[in-house]
Amino acid sequence: MVSDAQKRAKNNYIKNNPLQQTYWNRKSAVRSFINVELHGVKPTKLAQAINENRIQYINDLKEFKQNIEQRLKDLQQ
Repeated sequence: MVSDAQKRAKNNYIKNNPLQQTYWNRKSAVRSFINVELHGVKPTKLAQAINENRIQYINDLKEFKQNIEQRLKDLQQ
């Protein structure tokens, strides 16, 4: 259980650091898409969509991999 003081501290941090919060939110969304549990007891809508479109999901992950590799090259120059 989270105390009221912890909730206030978190809310204050978010309010004072909106760019960091945006970064974390986007990073979390990407991880959720990549690491979705596909065979859970109660699959999420995303897991159901991926299971219905597995080939597309695999192709998308491959595309993301290429995008990440290119982005790393660009940033390291």
